[in-house]
Amino acid sequence: MRRSLCFTVLLGLLIALVSAAPTHADESCDKAFADRLRCWNREIEKHAVTVTVDQQLPFDGSQRGRSTVATDVLRHRHNLEVRVPDGVTTGEGGTALLVLAGHRLVHPKARITRLTLSEVTELEGVGACTKGPGDLCDLVGPGSARQVPGIDLINAQGIAGLPESAYSLAPSEGSGPGYEDWLLITVATLLVLLLIAFYFAVRRTRTAPAAGPAPAARMADEPTRALRTTPAPVGRHRSGTPNAATRPAVVRTDLHPQGYVEVDRVLYRAVWADPGQAPPSPGSRVDVTDGPEPDSDVLHAFPPAAGRHAHAR
Repeated sequence: MRRSLCFTVLLGLLIALVSAAPTHADESCDKAFADRLRCWNREIEKHAVTVTVDQQLPFDGSQRGRSTVATDVLRHRHNLEVRVPDGVTTGEGGTALLVLAGHRLVHPKARITRLTLSEVTELEGVGACTKGPGDLCDLVGPGSARQVPGIDLINAQGIAGLPESAYSLAPSEGSGPGYEDWLLITVATLLVLLLIAFYFAVRRTRTAPAAGPAPAARMADEPTRALRTTPAPVGRHRSGTPNAATRPAVVRTDLHPQGYVEVDRVLYRAVWADPGQAPPSPGSRVDVTDGPEPDSDVLHAFPPAAGRHAHAR
């Protein structure tokens, strides 16, 4: 029983820990544009994220899906930094990501793919474009050339040049687990190990079976003896009243309504004959008389003489 309960608790905690683990650790962001944004947005809501556009990113998926997640990203765009290294062509999705970002670093030799009019309109609809002088949407919107050199954006307002030492590092999308995530994973792993150790410790423990109830203590006036039952002796005075001749006896069973009393180490059937008092418990001393019926084998029990006389008064 204890092992089953321990295993159930262990299994529940394992399920809870797996559910609480970061979901992005084994999820890929290499999907449609809206799915990529949604993947990055989970991190953007918590801390700063750097996305390096190291290949062409398509502006695919449904417009509704893109607009919905883009609106969420814009609430935390100050945490999103997008970098375009040397020689990279962004694609329409990479350019849209630049427009959504709060911080932009572009290499002078990067190639920024221009957006179509409908794509610019979509970004304007979610509030990503400022519609003012030097607006990035105007710089990367429809034009004669298919691409805009990175140097042109650097020279425009709001675009920073990517340092030479930065683009040589391995690209990072910032979608991996952060410090808090690794801390949670480490603590969860230690907790699981402790629970497993506790489970095997309980499994090796063997508890003795529960002892049965202790026998009731014998009363001082109940020595162990062999008793025999017999009918009340015939020929005695039979009145069944408190004033008749009495004999001392000891109650051996409850007198509800009849039970047994012991007289001279012999058991006799008896009935409690004093309606003014409750029947005594086994072990109590009483006085008994023969019953009023001539052929009755049942004795009548009363309180001892002193108690009976006090009751009669």
